[in-house]
Amino acid sequence: MRLGLSLLNFRPGRIGGTETFLRQLLAHLPAAMPDDRLVAVLYRDLAEALPTPGFERVVVSRGDRAVIAARILEAYTPWRDRGLERLFGSLALDVTLFPQQSIFPKRAPGKAVLTAVDVQHLIHPEHFGLFDRTFRPAIYPFSMARAEIVATISGHVRDTVVERCGIPAEKVISVPLGWTPRGRQDAAPLPSLGTGYLYYPAYSHPHKNHLALLRSYAALRSRGLVTSRLVLTGGRTGYWRTISRAIRDLGLSGQVVDLGLVPYADVPRLYAGAEAVLFPTRYEGFGLPVLEAVEQGKKVITSRLPVFDEIGVPARFQIDFDRPEELAAALALPGPTVLETRPSTWSEMAAGYARLLRRVAEKPPTWRPDPAARPDRTPAP
Repeated sequence: MRLGLSLLNFRPGRIGGTETFLRQLLAHLPAAMPDDRLVAVLYRDLAEALPTPGFERVVVSRGDRAVIAARILEAYTPWRDRGLERLFGSLALDVTLFPQQSIFPKRAPGKAVLTAVDVQHLIHPEHFGLFDRTFRPAIYPFSMARAEIVATISGHVRDTVVERCGIPAEKVISVPLGWTPRGRQDAAPLPSLGTGYLYYPAYSHPHKNHLALLRSYAALRSRGLVTSRLVLTGGRTGYWRTISRAIRDLGLSGQVVDLGLVPYADVPRLYAGAEAVLFPTRYEGFGLPVLEAVEQGKKVITSRLPVFDEIGVPARFQIDFDRPEELAAALALPGPTVLETRPSTWSEMAAGYARLLRRVAEKPPTWRPDPAARPDRTPAP
C-alpha cells in the first residue's frame, strides 16, 4: 500500500509535546509498516531541517509563512488551495494521515485519518486568544467529519471528541502516545542549578496554570514549609508577561529560576537535580513530561485530571494546586512516584497507527472529493 503522512502543519520548536509525538511517529512507523510505501509531504523550510528515513519525500516548494497563510485562507474563506489538492491527487495514496488536528488542504483527494490532540477550546475557551477561538471551530469540525477515522492521543481525548464534537463513537479510536522505557538513568544535574529544587517544565500557556503554582509556592515559603527553589523551563508565549509579573508581585524573584526553552538533551539533567517535578496544568491531552519524570525516578505531583488517572498517576500524588496545604502534603510523601498502569511504548503506538491506516486503506471511502478538484500531475505552486 502507498500511505501518506502530511507534515504541512509541523512547526519545530513551537508545538511542545506534539513535536515529540511527530518525531517518534516518523522514527517508528517505517518499522511497523515494512511492506508498505510511506510518503512524507513536507514544505520547503521543514524539508531542509527534518530527515525522514524510511519515507519517500515530496517537498512543496513553499516556505513556512506561505503554508500558514494558505491554511488560514482555507479556514476562513471559500478559497481552496487547488494546487495542493492536485498534488495530493497525483500521489495516488491509499490513505493519508494528518497528525495535527486539521486536514490541509481541506479537500485533498483520497481517504484521510486525522489525529486529534485535544479539543481544549471547547472546555476552556478562556485559555485561547481571538485567533484560536475562531480558527479551531472554522477547521476542526470539518476535518473530523471529513476523516474516515479520528485517532486520539488518549482515551480522555476520545471521550471528549465523542461527547462534545458530535462524531460517532465508532469513528473515534484512541491510539495513546508512547514513551521510551530506558531504566533509570544516571544523568548528572546541571552544575549551574545543583540539586534539591522543585521543577515545572511547560510552555507559558494559561492552561499550564503557573499562577496557581506560584501562589501556593509563595504561601508555603512564607510559612517556612518550603525552602527549595522553583525552576521553570519551556517556551515563552505572550502570557509570560503575566507570569513574570506574578513572580515579582509575590516576592519570588530570588526563588524562581526560569530557563526558558532548553535543549531536550538537558531535560534528563534537570529531572536529575529535582527534589520533585510538579504539573499543575488545568488541561492535558496526554502528559508526556509526566512519563519522562517518572522514568527518571522522581516524585511527580500533578493536578487532578482524568488523563492522569488514565496514565496511572496514583491519587495521592494528584492535588489541587490552588490549595497550598495539599501541595505541602504531597511534597511530604515518600517518593518516587510509581505509575499504576504500564504506558504504551512508541513502537506500540506506531503499530496501532499501522493497523488503523491499513484498515482504512482497505475499505471503501465514506467521503468523496468535489469533482472540481480532479487530480492531475500539476505540482503545487
